[in-house]
Amino acid sequence: MKKNILIILFASIIGAQGINSNINSYKTNVVLRPSDDNIEVIAFVEIFNRNLQFLKKDVYFESAYDLSISLISKDGNKIDEQSFSETIIVENFSQTVSRANPKLIVASFNIPLQEFNVNFSLKDMDTKLIGKKQKKYSKKDLPSGKDSKIFEPIFVKNKEGSWEFGIDKYPINIKKVEVKDNTLEFYQYYIIEEGDYSLDISLISDKKIVWNKFFEDEANKDYDYKFLQIPIENVDTTDLRVKVQVSQKGNVLSKSFPIELKNDFLMLSSVKNVSSALDQMNYILTIEERKELRGLKSSEKENFFKKVWAKRDPDVTTKENELMIEYYKRVAFAEENFSRGTSGGWRSDMGMIYILFGRPDNIARSLNPQQSYNYETWYYYKINEEFSFVDDFGFGDYRLRSPFMY
Repeated sequence: MKKNILIILFASIIGAQGINSNINSYKTNVVLRPSDDNIEVIAFVEIFNRNLQFLKKDVYFESAYDLSISLISKDGNKIDEQSFSETIIVENFSQTVSRANPKLIVASFNIPLQEFNVNFSLKDMDTKLIGKKQKKYSKKDLPSGKDSKIFEPIFVKNKEGSWEFGIDKYPINIKKVEVKDNTLEFYQYYIIEEGDYSLDISLISDKKIVWNKFFEDEANKDYDYKFLQIPIENVDTTDLRVKVQVSQKGNVLSKSFPIELKNDFLMLSSVKNVSSALDQMNYILTIEERKELRGLKSSEKENFFKKVWAKRDPDVTTKENELMIEYYKRVAFAEENFSRGTSGGWRSDMGMIYILFGRPDNIARSLNPQQSYNYETWYYYKINEEFSFVDDFGFGDYRLRSPFMY
């Protein structure tokens, strides 16, 4: 039964790569830094082959896209726009659904200080489907107030190429910071007056300072920056923050920024720790794996987690484990939609069925307020299955009418 469940899970991932499911899953990031009398807005887009529809052409596969990145003012007027188009040709089908080697697009804008939105629009030239995203910047995000003269840190990772920063330094989202060699790398910008100033930067973990550096420097224009490398080996990543304090002519600017590290082996922000991730694998672990898990120390669980998911990786040629990602997306959905009281949504009957089989093809509901119970039936046509749930007391606590053995 376990093997059949994994086959169904994998099939649901392949099925999800249909004509319109991936156009919105391209990645975007926006960073701000000061420039002369303006602010510079730098937008980054990563387009994966699997975001697009490929057509077979003789001995190759072909796809094409149009991408527009536009800046829109608070009153709805277009400030600036850049457009990009490309035709992509690959040799085989596996490359058409790949997450590897995305197309990287960078657009830089210099604009007067104002509230604005960054709008992204990716159009698949075959299906004509459009994936839209937006990033809003209000007063609190801009260098207008006293404390806001300190910009959000721009974290970077090593990626070959020129990305508007140092050589091979590619900006990444502050909520998904990647760590290499136990070191955080980032650029810190701030607006000041010309002349002498001091800068105090701290890394704070669980309200305790775990790293600090003090600079005395001189600015030759109305802004400055520092490139920082902070060692974080053996640092507790609980409530991790960067605190920046700039002092000049008796004035002190101070601001702290929460950061989230990207977990190298989980790669999902919805999974908080390996122990809970292993608990949530309850539906697919084999009897032998359960026995092995019960005998492990806490320090051994991470390697066990990597091992059991490596065995279930449907495509070892890609960097990501598609099955693991799909599984924990379903867990997150179950937590958000099926939680009742103190019981986690993934533990509920509806959560279990959703995690194992995904979104149903159809749902039939029967409400019976006079008798205080409700029915709900989920239909899965491709596997010829249906699951009926009953809420006996009308409080939304649906239970399977017939037990399901996974």
